[in-house]
Amino acid sequence: MGVGSRHGLLQSSLYLGHAQGMVEPPLLFDLDGTLLDTLGDLADAANAARGHFGLGPVPDVEVAPHIGWGLRRLLTPLLPAELHQSLATARAVFMAHYAENLLKRSVPCPGADALMRTRGSRFIGVVTNKPARFVAPILTHFGWHFDVVITGDTLSQRKPEPAPLLHALEGVGRRGEAIFFGDSDVDHEAALRAGISFVAVAWGRVTDPGVPRIHRLEAALEWGMNTTC
Repeated sequence: MGVGSRHGLLQSSLYLGHAQGMVEPPLLFDLDGTLLDTLGDLADAANAARGHFGLGPVPDVEVAPHIGWGLRRLLTPLLPAELHQSLATARAVFMAHYAENLLKRSVPCPGADALMRTRGSRFIGVVTNKPARFVAPILTHFGWHFDVVITGDTLSQRKPEPAPLLHALEGVGRRGEAIFFGDSDVDHEAALRAGISFVAVAWGRVTDPGVPRIHRLEAALEWGMNTTC
């Protein structure tokens, strides 16, 4: 069964059944900015919302710091104060544009494809705040299959709340050894609150200099057994 035909299961639990008899630590990954560089497409959608109000576009670098905390936190600083009362309209424009342009500029992050090719039976999952209706076509496009996918609408809580990470590991052996890989302070906070080890991707925006970094995603397969990645 392909990812596309499992669209309705994106808010469910395990896909491939690799949890039983697992001998390596389970690995969880954020999506945007970790597995996939989606900044360009998110910035284009934000600029579509700005354009709706007659505002000019802003560069990607102005959008990047606001990604990860939800759409309100993304759009509010990109709109003048007098338009904050129109956030519902801005959100609707953003969502409509993004739905039609999910993969115009998005590309896999370093080592993402290699990770998926070489994972073998390793248990890996995705925990993202992105809605399921966007996640499903993205995973279908890249042919990426995960044991569990937790989206922004799987639960009533989203990262940095710990519930999505904990839900992803329900019924998984060696849960206490799980590792979460992410690119932002949202991911780091979620891992801390869930009591899960955290590793940042080197191209991300995690501000704590003491957090270990990984430079290519396929090296995650060795993490926990060989932490020199």
